[in-house]
Amino acid sequence: MKKSRTQRAFLNVATSIASEFISLACGLILPRLILSNYGSAYNGITQSISQFISYISLMKAGIGGATAVALYKPLAEKDNRKISEVLAATEDFMRKIALIFAVFVLVFSCVYPLLVSEEFGWLFTASLVLIISISTFGQYYFGFTYQMLLSADQKDYITTCLNILTTIVNTILSVILIRGNHSIHVIKLGSSLAHLITPLSLYFYVRKKYDLIKDVKPNKDLIPQRWDATAHEVASFINNNTDVVLLTFFTNMSEISVYSVYHYVISNLKKIVTQVTVGFGAAFGDMYARNEIELMHQNLGIFELIIYSFTSILYSVCFVMIIPFVVIYTSGVTDIEYIRPYFALVTVLASIFNCFRIPYRVIVINVGHYKQTKNGAIFEAVLNIVVSVLGCIRFGLIGVAMGTLCAMVFRTLQYAVYLSKNIMYRDLKYFIRHVVLTFAIMAAVWLISKLYMPVVVANWFSWICYAVLTTIIAIILTIGTDYLFYKDDLMNLIGKLKRNFLKRK
Repeated sequence: MKKSRTQRAFLNVATSIASEFISLACGLILPRLILSNYGSAYNGITQSISQFISYISLMKAGIGGATAVALYKPLAEKDNRKISEVLAATEDFMRKIALIFAVFVLVFSCVYPLLVSEEFGWLFTASLVLIISISTFGQYYFGFTYQMLLSADQKDYITTCLNILTTIVNTILSVILIRGNHSIHVIKLGSSLAHLITPLSLYFYVRKKYDLIKDVKPNKDLIPQRWDATAHEVASFINNNTDVVLLTFFTNMSEISVYSVYHYVISNLKKIVTQVTVGFGAAFGDMYARNEIELMHQNLGIFELIIYSFTSILYSVCFVMIIPFVVIYTSGVTDIEYIRPYFALVTVLASIFNCFRIPYRVIVINVGHYKQTKNGAIFEAVLNIVVSVLGCIRFGLIGVAMGTLCAMVFRTLQYAVYLSKNIMYRDLKYFIRHVVLTFAIMAAVWLISKLYMPVVVANWFSWICYAVLTTIIAIILTIGTDYLFYKDDLMNLIGKLKRNFLKRK
């Protein structure tokens, strides 16, 4: 039986949240094992290489979002020819990017070792670069195009399930190799090969399940907003990668290792919140393509409620538990100081504002307003770079976090204002009230924890117990606030869940 738009949206959300929790759990295992078995410098260099390799993603900037927007209407109209033409154009572009990426990696593997020559040998670093790049090449050459089709068709749950399988296989294989005292090269080779599961599976699945027209001529005119979308992708890329690059130039590999421990936790919390949007973006794009504007208004309130509620709960716990987590996680690692409370505060705030923007960004992007908002994206990137460079020179680790925070605050405000004035035509007070109430919940949870919880959490068992207790407190306060201030949206959400799941035969 064909799933409804709402059912697919919630299925996407459920599988995505499950994927992020699995990724978070598995991801905590490997860095810890690398830290304890190889040291902070090895952890830092693998993080640094991965960030630099991801720079090639700028070459595909904009094609993903533009492809999704171009697919909404032909998918709604079941126009297989246009769908095939859009995919052919995207696939042709991505194959070229994959080849360019291969050349970039070869050059980078020769140059990058010179930046870390004081800590690692040239051959060691160059070969590590080549190994880590394998999975990215596979994604560009095989999987990206078909991932965009499934996303536009609200079937992200297929990609997500494959990602879950990949994560589990990668973790098991890596743990076996580490326990076997293999070199970091062998460990990363196993990881890269495991990550080929998803793109190869997507390639064969879509070709089997979709009635695509073979040998169709690519129609690049169907993705006209690619260059406008590029500005957004470049800005997003800079915001996500500036920190490690600056730390590479101005600090050392051990400092990057400190950054990676905090960033891993916080970025995965952001991913959990972001995964709630999976499917909703395509749903809003489909509504806009069908000119269902009133329905978009009705669903925005529910969308905001979900995002801000998840943000309140997850980041309330993060504020309280992140320093105790780092204390336990890095116990026994003495080559550098990992306890950085002020850095934690600033970087958590930056991630919170990144979550605040989600409902407004999703709608702006999925209705295709790339050109109208690209100046804001460019300014965000420039602001992040300028403040981060100045901050890194003066304050080091915390300086790059300050740059990210400034950029996130600006862009969140810009998205909210643009949506209110140009798409949804709604009062900005709704956005302001959500932000104020979210921070009020976080402050209440933090205050309760300080008054009634111990200062020192000694081991993983006690940490888990207090994390669960803090989560319960955050959930109670969040649901209570939602009921008091957003009762209609809460009831609408519950009604949708009942209609689409509880009453299904």
